[in-house]
Amino acid sequence: PKFTAPAKDVSDQSETIAQKGHFYGVYLLCSQSLDARYRGKCYVGFTVNPKRRIRQHNRGCDFGGAKKTSCKGPWQMVMIVHGFPNNIVALQFEWAWQQPSLSTRLKIFPELKRRNPRETHFDYNFRILNRMLGVGPWNRLALTVRWLESDYERGFPVSLPTHMEIVSGKVSVSSSQRRKADNGVGALPVARAAECHLCMQRIDQPERSRLGCTNVTCRLTCHMLCLASYLLGDQPGHYIPIGGECPLCETQLSWAALLQRKRLLLGLPEELLDEEEEDDEDLSEGPDVDSDEEVHELSD
Repeated sequence: PKFTAPAKDVSDQSETIAQKGHFYGVYLLCSQSLDARYRGKCYVGFTVNPKRRIRQHNRGCDFGGAKKTSCKGPWQMVMIVHGFPNNIVALQFEWAWQQPSLSTRLKIFPELKRRNPRETHFDYNFRILNRMLGVGPWNRLALTVRWLESDYERGFPVSLPTHMEIVSGKVSVSSSQRRKADNGVGALPVARAAECHLCMQRIDQPERSRLGCTNVTCRLTCHMLCLASYLLGDQPGHYIPIGGECPLCETQLSWAALLQRKRLLLGLPEELLDEEEEDDEDLSEGPDVDSDEEVHELSD
């Protein structure tokens, strides 16, 4: 089988800092329990803060962990998929990974209904994930597959879409990054035209409906729908682009990055999921809101 390229090695760098209010991840846990009944079992969940979430799981349900993982660890968060545009899309992805036999989009893969003989729980969940990333709508999202534990890292037998990233290294969520954005750091230094470069019509309510290029020296200004249509080009049947070239400076654009940048510049209020204490160490505060369900293995 054809394997994807190995992950980019970022283990020797400082951990990646994600922006609070803009991080939605679906993770895979593997039990390191000494009890043979639980060792090697897996759990799929959703989080907006990976470091806090794994501590909650390992401290138990009294501290925000899931009931299904209590007393069955310690657990390792071995990988996480992130880059979802919002919590709803991430939770839908979580559910499908947990329940591949019930997911409409995965019914084309009957081999995912159950574990193969002698297949480990991790290998089964990795096989499900590999298929999920290749089907719509997930195959059009600018997702990142992040390996958190090098012992589990491996290539994907079925190649992932080229716009997805496979990386290694820890990730943490920082509120300070959000404050910098709200204070105007990263604001565009160039003047913007009042008309859309693509349709040549005036842009009403530009603070909400206008998109520009990620190249800070580029003067591109467009209606959001005009730029989406331009980037889609000759892709009938699709409404949301993956990316493409800027019509002015030819910078390679990612649609997900454009929208995230727009949200930061708007200073949108954070999702209800993120209304938590700033102090990560206070694990008694509200846990991540996930479906609190497990993949099939824990009930075997």
